[in-house]
Amino acid sequence: MIAKQTMSLNNQLVSYFDIGSKDAPPVLLIHGVPESSMLYKHIIPEITSLGFRAIAPDLPGFGQSDRFPYEANWENFVAFISDFTDALALENLHLVVHDWGGMIGLRWACDNTEKIESLIISDTCLVPGYTWHPLAKKWRTPDLGEKVVEAMANKEAWMTSMKKEIPSVDEDILEDFFRIFEKDATRKVILELYRSANRQLIEPYQTLSNIKSHVTILWGENDPYISTEFAYKTRDEQFTQANVHIIPDTGHFIHVEAPKQVIPYIKDHFQTVLNLQK
Repeated sequence: MIAKQTMSLNNQLVSYFDIGSKDAPPVLLIHGVPESSMLYKHIIPEITSLGFRAIAPDLPGFGQSDRFPYEANWENFVAFISDFTDALALENLHLVVHDWGGMIGLRWACDNTEKIESLIISDTCLVPGYTWHPLAKKWRTPDLGEKVVEAMANKEAWMTSMKKEIPSVDEDILEDFFRIFEKDATRKVILELYRSANRQLIEPYQTLSNIKSHVTILWGENDPYISTEFAYKTRDEQFTQANVHIIPDTGHFIHVEAPKQVIPYIKDHFQTVLNLQK
């Protein structure tokens, strides 16, 4: 796979994949927590093979990107998407999101509905009614959250746990995911982000229904963090035109757990986009 590139953005280093012709339609892929752009390792080649340009940043503090020199809250991550897309002169784009990448990317899309050419949404939630999973509740709790992320800095234990959750995952993907836990400053990114979530940021979600372009929703059947209920709620409350596909016998990290099952839906999505443009 082609190596990541870097840019200086707002005086901080941002690492990202940018693969495909600069003249090709851009696809922005946004990862979640605790992930990096390597979440899309298996997906990016499939997107570019269809004639698209795939762009996947390491969000600030994750992967190989510097953390914000200020609070890593939800608002600042949404602003980062604006700054990043401006830096690459991206206007209209296709958006692929997962986990917190959906919370960030879909919230950005609320204010930029006219820029969204199509959407692929996976294992995320920007609709009312979601309650935090047990680990998220711990991260959101002062003192307890600090102890939990510090314990996660035990690389051997963390790797063992993740390999149980995602048995087929590539080692280099987990190595990149683990970077967020290596330093106290980046571990705090997770806590700051989770603790910044509030209803006011979810309220504008209804504007997403203004997006009438092609939407695909992919979900792990056994996702322990965000149940398949929210795949259907996302369709029914936001994108009635969406196709929902539940990936059998998979958990939360479907792109790296079952790429052979996910890729056909990704390719079908972008092939449909091409057909609609004819």
